[in-house]
Amino acid sequence: MNPSDEVVLMTETDWREQLIFELTEECSKINGILGMFLGGSLASGGADEFSDVDLRLLIEHGVSKSEFLSVLTKREDLLFIETLTEHYAVLHFEHFVKIDVFVYFLEELSPSVWLRKIKILMDTNDFLSVLTRRSMSEKFQLTQEEFDFYLGKFYAYVHEIFRRSQREEWNYAQECGIYLKNILCTFWYIALGEQPNSLGNWSKYEGKRSKLSLEQQNWLVKYTSVSNVQNFLTEVTERAFSVLTEIGERWKVDFDDEKFRKVVEKVDVKSFSNGT
Repeated sequence: MNPSDEVVLMTETDWREQLIFELTEECSKINGILGMFLGGSLASGGADEFSDVDLRLLIEHGVSKSEFLSVLTKREDLLFIETLTEHYAVLHFEHFVKIDVFVYFLEELSPSVWLRKIKILMDTNDFLSVLTRRSMSEKFQLTQEEFDFYLGKFYAYVHEIFRRSQREEWNYAQECGIYLKNILCTFWYIALGEQPNSLGNWSKYEGKRSKLSLEQQNWLVKYTSVSNVQNFLTEVTERAFSVLTEIGERWKVDFDDEKFRKVVEKVDVKSFSNGT
């Protein structure tokens, strides 16, 4: 066989890069496109062969967002559509490539912690370059409203996992346990001054890319899955109480520890005498 005739085997990463290149070329030819960029691990440098493509398109006001999404949905290598709206899509392609794509108008983007690390693919008039520079000074800030939202969800799942286990609805109870662990990860990230994920999103909470300590990650593994609900509730509420106290002091948000005890004691978990 001639060396020139040898077949080059492409990896999942190669196919992903090829798809990004082709989409950039195709979208750049549509009237009204102002910019394109990647977010997530592909932008930050932490990607592996299984990383999603977080693709963001910036277009002129008045241009149809769905027109740009149709460029992706009409490709022959599209395997299936998970989600499709007027401005957002989750698409799965051949070779195990998944793309999350958002389409924005210019006025919908402003400096944000999420825009500190992006990979610019196309940038008309340097809008994205300027936006990234301005985003560098942005830092995570916790509001009382955000704190109350996550705390309220934590309370709700504490009571829900108790209800479902009493009914022996074990899959439902497992789901509640997963959410409780996810919210605890949110609290841990907030305590570190890091931007947490949205509720239920586990991205980068586990594995090599996690900012959690080894002890915290091992605890998550310990309760994957939750086999003893009572022990789990005792430990997750103790850990939550400790980190919530820390968050209240650091971020100057109101944490009502007496209400926490009252909520927890309703499900027969031992009361707390201190924050440890």
